[in-house]
Amino acid sequence: QAVFDARAPRRRRRAGATGRPRAMGNEGRLVAEGMLVKVHFQTVRNDNGEILDSSRDRGAPLAFVCGAGAAGVLPGIDAGVRGMAVGEERSIPLPPEQGFGARDEERVTDIPLARLPKGVEPGQQLTIQGPRGPMKAIVMQVGKKAAILDFNHPLAGADLSMKVKVVGVEEAPPMEVVKETVTPGDGKAYPKARDELTVHYTGTLASSGEKFDSSHDRGTPLVFRVGLGKVIRGWDFGMTKLSLGERAILRIPAAMAYGERGCPPAI
Repeated sequence: QAVFDARAPRRRRRAGATGRPRAMGNEGRLVAEGMLVKVHFQTVRNDNGEILDSSRDRGAPLAFVCGAGAAGVLPGIDAGVRGMAVGEERSIPLPPEQGFGARDEERVTDIPLARLPKGVEPGQQLTIQGPRGPMKAIVMQVGKKAAILDFNHPLAGADLSMKVKVVGVEEAPPMEVVKETVTPGDGKAYPKARDELTVHYTGTLASSGEKFDSSHDRGTPLVFRVGLGKVIRGWDFGMTKLSLGERAILRIPAAMAYGERGCPPAI
């Protein structure tokens, strides 16, 4: 379980009022390590031209701190945007080692049907509990007693490219997520990028302790994939610090929570 502190700002509940001066404009700035960069992107398979992902379809640019090793940011993108200026466009090649990695045939294995849901079919995606937590796999074949599962990322081994346009460069806000352990976990199974997590949480304002959200009130835990931007960035960073079963407080700065736009009406 994770009790997270959204670190809401103290002035009139407007997120982003952290007391640090805001950068005034970003014209002329170049992307460098430690800078907060925002890019619009389009990811393409080079073998057939298929568009796999697009920030414009998502409705918002991808934002990350260059060189910080942010979860969900491919190594080739982190390196490829360095030296770019606001407004500049570039096509960045993403060979497997800079993208989703090479295929590993040892990650294709037989799993007894007794360990799988009933009625599994080829092409179906499953979540299997592994030694380090949940793992995603694609069912390749189904036999009488076992099924062949592929635990490689679907894009492992693929030659990709990403078309990017830098739309913002500024000084990075405070990016530290502070964890305070309440109840230890197993100390072994820690989430990594793209793992599916199931968590219960309660969110409170740092300034007042007022609760603004809770999965307990809804009676249903939150399920999401870490590192894909499906939750606030503080969670994508902070959840990787928690091991299986751990209950902790995550103190998250506004820049990694709801930012200047907030989350009305509470934040």
